[in-house]
Amino acid sequence: MIKPLNIHNVPKDTNKQNGQALIILLILLVTGTTSLFVHSVNTNKLNNERDKKTYESLAKAKVALMGQAIMWNYGNGRPGDLPCPDLNDDGVAETSCGNSDGSTGQAYRIGRLPWKTLGLPDLRDGDGERLWYAVSNNFKNNTRTTCTALSSAGCLNSNTIGTISTRQSNGQLILDASSGNNGAIAVILAPGKILRRQGAASDQDRSCTGANCKTYDPCTTSPASLTPKCNPINYLDKGNGEDNASFIDGTADGFISGNIASTSQPNTLIVNDKLLTITASELTPLLEKRVAGEVLACLSNYASGNGGRYPWAAKMNASSAPAYADTTDTLFGRLPDTPFTNTNISNPSMGINWICNIASNSYWWLNWKESVFYGLGNAYKPANTTTPPGIDVYINPTTTLSNKQVVVIIAGKPLSGQSRTTNSDKANPANYLEGFNTGATSTFQKDVATSTFNDYLLFQ
Repeated sequence: MIKPLNIHNVPKDTNKQNGQALIILLILLVTGTTSLFVHSVNTNKLNNERDKKTYESLAKAKVALMGQAIMWNYGNGRPGDLPCPDLNDDGVAETSCGNSDGSTGQAYRIGRLPWKTLGLPDLRDGDGERLWYAVSNNFKNNTRTTCTALSSAGCLNSNTIGTISTRQSNGQLILDASSGNNGAIAVILAPGKILRRQGAASDQDRSCTGANCKTYDPCTTSPASLTPKCNPINYLDKGNGEDNASFIDGTADGFISGNIASTSQPNTLIVNDKLLTITASELTPLLEKRVAGEVLACLSNYASGNGGRYPWAAKMNASSAPAYADTTDTLFGRLPDTPFTNTNISNPSMGINWICNIASNSYWWLNWKESVFYGLGNAYKPANTTTPPGIDVYINPTTTLSNKQVVVIIAGKPLSGQSRTTNSDKANPANYLEGFNTGATSTFQKDVATSTFNDYLLFQ
């Protein structure tokens, strides 16, 4: 279980340092969580050093992939971006991995783990083979799904689901991505030793053939899969109706974990691939923490340059979407777009732009802006006032922290009964927030995630 970080505030004069500290804390959290994987595997699967090495390599790969998704850069990067696979065995992620499903797009989203891109050593499984990797169309970093409007299917945020199905060795679905269900966002595979795939006439061929091709050099043919050592069918297996050398997003056609024996020859393996997945339920809470930290740091930075005051929030109403304008006397709503107009009218000495990486046309911000909410204390609004002094934050089970300046809330994925389709839906806080947060008053709730509450809140 991933536990929320206990980060309560971001000091005003340490914006950059706090952003870096947040990254470090998140990476430590991912590392600590994923390192438990090896110990959680049934002990009969770790009965020799070969299996132990396999599972340790899978766990290290998962840590690195999740860390990269969290440590996104600005510019055109998005929180949650995962690299394309390595198709030619040079350890480097390909620059693009397809736009669509089926025989074209999916073929580019399965390959070897790009270990050099991830800053990893040359990870191997217990049989000395490099790891393989598949990435969901929703999370690949290029060509990205297009986020052109709020709540677009192409946006990557708390609403985004994984699209890859996985099965246990008996064929039963573990993660079912069909019919819009949440599947894996990435699958890491340890291919194991050479065997004969189900229905094949000969054993897998992992040789290196062709001009300038050597065992430890990249495949030079185009496409790389023409070289046996870069063709997934020579490493990834087939059994119980599932072929690990291919998958189709959003369907039950995904990956299956071994070991699986031949029905006609019970002592002969047809699948020995080992799988480890990354799911949205694991990654998304960490992305929400990163985004919340960025927003709070941005607010802190702005206030430090504007007399300790913050801009008006953007009013939630059906006519405002997708533009979020700062609105006079609005203490809670969405984070406003720049330039601020009403803030400057209320207090002409205040700046009209954010002093940070959040901008109205920033690509990463477009993915998240609908899910981010912001409240400010009465004493910290643009117009002068003294009472009431600030915001109360209720923390489960009984503690109330009073007189806070500002809160940032990231709305989690839609829960039962919440709809975010129409502009009218988007104007209703109850379609995003739960508990005290739905009322949008001066008291807000910070609590653990449950089936009925999944807001993530930071405050200062």
